[in-house]
Order: sequence, then structure tokens, then C-alpha cells
Amino acid sequence: MMQHSTQHSTQHSTQHSTQHSRHEATNGAILALDLSQRTSHIVLAIGDRILARAFEPASDATREVLWDELPALFADAHLEPHAIRAIAVTTGPGGFTGLRIAVAFAKSVGYALDVPVITLPSALVFAASDRARGGTGPWLVALASKAGTAWCATVRACPTGALVVSDASVDDGDHFSRRVGEVCAEGGSLLTDEHLDAALAVTAQTRGLVHRSITTDAHALIALARERLLSGSTENLYEIQPIYAREPEAVTKWRTLHGGSPESVR
Repeated sequence: MMQHSTQHSTQHSTQHSTQHSRHEATNGAILALDLSQRTSHIVLAIGDRILARAFEPASDATREVLWDELPALFADAHLEPHAIRAIAVTTGPGGFTGLRIAVAFAKSVGYALDVPVITLPSALVFAASDRARGGTGPWLVALASKAGTAWCATVRACPTGALVVSDASVDDGDHFSRRVGEVCAEGGSLLTDEHLDAALAVTAQTRGLVHRSITTDAHALIALARERLLSGSTENLYEIQPIYAREPEAVTKWRTLHGGSPESVR
């Protein structure tokens, strides 16, 4: 009886501790990064206060603007970096360099400060951001367009209001047309950047699917991070990877020159 009571007490204490930790992280300072597109976004949330900075790459390719913008963001917030209680990062698809920097930074900070890291697929972030500006969905998100194809995912709101990403794949013209028809029939819209293949853009326009440009809304980004924190959807630092629509060109070149992949070389 004593053993059962002790086990129950331990389990209750652990559960209470975990819930307290999630609550503390959710209400504490959260740093969120979206470096997946040409315009990068960094957001710092402290309770109800949300501060954000947006920036583009420097003309000098040897300098990473993020290292200038981060100190400025913390200075604006009058906060020291060690006060962060969680970090969220958009994982793509998107630009190779931006994704690698963002993911590596988030993992390093998560490890150094021993705080949870939340990963947010780009499709989810862009759909939530569009909903914040009045979009109602469902959304067909098309990114990383190349040679008549695009990485596509459908985002819908479930009955609770939470957004769910499904059917992520690289689609050619025929598959894209089918997906456009499905989303159009539901009164949804297409979210894409300026790089969408011209033939795919014509398909969407011909079928009457409303095209809305992608954007990252600071409040939507933080809301997603808090939602995942509360649900316990944090990541194992060693398993976090960017989402690439295709094998990165740098890896393809390595494979051509050396065989195998960079990860196989230790």
C-alpha cells in the first residue's frame, strides 16, 4: 500500500512539474525565428508584449544580418538572452542558407539554455499568418517552385480551430491542377511567393483560385509556438532538421564529387 502510494505521489509530482514547466515556458520569454524566405523575421514575446524585427540579407555576403538584429531586438525588449524560456523556429521549405542558420541557432540556444525548441513548418506559419489578416482557408501553400513543379501542402482548420498541415509533396502540373481544384471548391486560396512557376500560376488563375502572397505575422508565429508548448509538442534537439523540397544543391554537388553524402563523412 505504501509503495502504491509512493508511486502515485511520484507520478503526480512529475506530472505537476511538467505542467508547471510548460506553463512557465508559455508565459515566459519566447524567441521565434523565420529565416525561410528572403525577408527574415525574428520575434520576442514577453507575456502580452510582442516585439518583432524584419530584415533582408546584407549586400555584403560575408556578413549575416541576424547577428546584428538579435542584439537590437533584445535591447528593444530590455531583456537578457538568458531569460529566454523557449525558442521556436520555422523549418521550411525555404532558402537553404536561411533554414540552416535558423535551425542550427535554435538547436544551439536550446542546448545552451536548456529550454524547449518548437519547430513550425513554413506552410503552417504562412496559413496562420494569412488567417491573422482575414484569410479563411483552406490554403494550398506552394513553395520552392522549380522546373514546372512546386512543393505543396494543404492547410485546414480542424473543429477546435487548430491548423493542420497535410499532403505535403512536390507536385508537377497535373497534380498541382488537381489540388487547386480541390481547394478552390472549398473556397480556399493559394499562398505562394513570387517564384511560383509561370505555368502553375496560370493554372491557379484559370481555375479561379485566389492567390495571396505569403507573409509572416509576428502574433501568429508566437500563438503557434505557445499552442505547441501547451500541448507538449517540443522536439528532440538532435532530431531537428530543415524541411527541404528537394535535395539541396550543395549536397548534390558533394555527392557528384565525392560519392555518398556529407553526413556519411565523420
